[in-house]
Amino acid sequence: MALPLAYDSALKKVSLDEDVSLSENKALNLEISQLNTLAKELLNTNSEIPPPPAKEFFTKNLSMMVRKMHESGVNSMRTSKFPEAAKQFTVALGLATARPKFESFQMTIPETLLCIIGRCDANLKNENYMDAYLDAEILATLGPNIPDNHFRKGMALLHLRQLQAAKTSFETALTFGPSNPVILREINKELEHVKHLIAEENGEDDD
Repeated sequence: MALPLAYDSALKKVSLDEDVSLSENKALNLEISQLNTLAKELLNTNSEIPPPPAKEFFTKNLSMMVRKMHESGVNSMRTSKFPEAAKQFTVALGLATARPKFESFQMTIPETLLCIIGRCDANLKNENYMDAYLDAEILATLGPNIPDNHFRKGMALLHLRQLQAAKTSFETALTFGPSNPVILREINKELEHVKHLIAEENGEDDD
């Protein structure tokens, strides 16, 4: 069965036919969007075959821009300019994720995670707990064996009053055995705090 597709040779894009309902073809439209993105980036390589995802083909100039913007965010954090820091980490993240899809994902992911960590911390400091939670969820998914990621998630959930979920995140952080004694102490402190809050909500004596 033929798909209801149209091709614009000038824009070099595929799209759904005009008489097709977007709401009824969301999955197909998403695949078309992804196809157009890959096609555009393939055309931008000016080559029939994109370069292999190797270190020598990694865009170093973009890495430098990411690093400089990340450093600006770190400096803003040091001076307690948390809203500005969050914006700077967001810009750095945008640069890191703007890489051609054919570049090495293995080299892209550390840059991306570093930017998300910075933005998550900035949002926690700025009390933007939902935004912090969304970033922490990504961090905990991509780096599930890193206790700091679960600690960040737990802190965001704690302030969002999702106490049981926060408790689970703190306990998960402990299972990965934090090597940093400061982080370990903070996790234990917040875990006891959230246990106390849960006991209060349940009308229990947590002594």
